[in-house]
Amino acid sequence: MRIVIDLASQQLTLITALGVVLNQFPVSTALNGAGEQGGSYQTPRGRHAIRAMIGANAPIGAVFRSRRLTGEVYSAELASAQPERDWILTRIIWLTGRVPGFNRRGGVDTMARYIYIHGTPDGEPMGTPASHGCIRMRNTDLVTLFEVLRPGAEVDIVAADIDWLVYPVTAAIEVEGLKAWSLPGPVSPVVEADDGSVGRVFALWQQQGHCEGVGGLSLGGTAWLQLTDQGAGQVDRLLAALAEEARSLGWRHVDMLAPSQPAQGWRLVSAAFTSEIGLVRRYRYVL
Repeated sequence: MRIVIDLASQQLTLITALGVVLNQFPVSTALNGAGEQGGSYQTPRGRHAIRAMIGANAPIGAVFRSRRLTGEVYSAELASAQPERDWILTRIIWLTGRVPGFNRRGGVDTMARYIYIHGTPDGEPMGTPASHGCIRMRNTDLVTLFEVLRPGAEVDIVAADIDWLVYPVTAAIEVEGLKAWSLPGPVSPVVEADDGSVGRVFALWQQQGHCEGVGGLSLGGTAWLQLTDQGAGQVDRLLAALAEEARSLGWRHVDMLAPSQPAQGWRLVSAAFTSEIGLVRRYRYVL
């Protein structure tokens, strides 16, 4: 079994191993929209898995705090006494990200953000974003879902439109198909080894958690990039992050070797010469 949570339709779909849709349920995801950063109160996107399932024998409406049963069962009287409380009821399905740098580890770690699928009071809206980042469900729907899932099951959280993101890399990224495209990568004359890197490395992400490029700065005031063909169309976003990183390091400009102008604002500062990646020129971005 696996589940797909669609942020646009606010629907959770349960799918068998053969790809057959078994059930659909309305959900309520984050009022603040989609995002992976800790403290954003947004629902993370991309590939996830179930880390833990908590509350198998709890009654419907059972109240959890810090993933432990409090002994309470939700009621109108309890809600009236604590009107500001974010109620986590009935069951907890705790999610973990599967894409290092996008929704796993560092400041974007889904598990460390305590993102759950959990029950909510019947009076709370469903089918519309209203949560603090978790995925809320009707309690009876959650019990039905809980009974057929197991830890480790795949969970995909998807948004309607492609939204490109740039996050600092906090873990090694291994992406099949990621290759040097147009601009020199770490094996170019600009960067001879990993120990020549300066500052943070950044990754370019497509909204479902597919890495489409990486980039960083190197000794000597240079920048390097590796991009997929798809990521090349969004190179401006990655270059903007590298320029901001260079500013924070006190640099006055960033240079790059490339066969053509990397993006608007980069000016030619050398004649063409031959390198390991072919004929290139030096371009400079003044900070």
